[in-house]
Amino acid sequence: MISTDFLVYFIAVFVLTITMLIISTLLNPKSVKRKNVLPFESGIVPQGDTALRWRIDYFVVAISFVIFDIEAVFIYLWSIVVLEAGWIGFFSTSFFILVLLAGLVYEIKQQAFAWGLRENDALETNKTR
Repeated sequence: MISTDFLVYFIAVFVLTITMLIISTLLNPKSVKRKNVLPFESGIVPQGDTALRWRIDYFVVAISFVIFDIEAVFIYLWSIVVLEAGWIGFFSTSFFILVLLAGLVYEIKQQAFAWGLRENDALETNKTR
């Protein structure tokens, strides 16, 4: 059975969400001005095309950063409970680190962190000229 507290909480969240949507609709400016359709660039008027094509290298580095950042959080949490975890915790954390280390070695061998023009990119650039 659903508790009364949960029902009150669910109704309050629903009412608050609907209220925020209605207020934002009422306060939204209705007129279309030139400044309203431009992308916001920290107060600077954008010049030229703002749709840039990003290389995949940026996303590989970003995903790798997130993975290894989360690894640091897990290892920090393990270091807090290292005495209670015992040898099983030690071996499971060692296995976790080895799997991530294998992933890092794989990324390095695939030259995921090699910045600048690679040989294939340089060949394609010369072909387009």
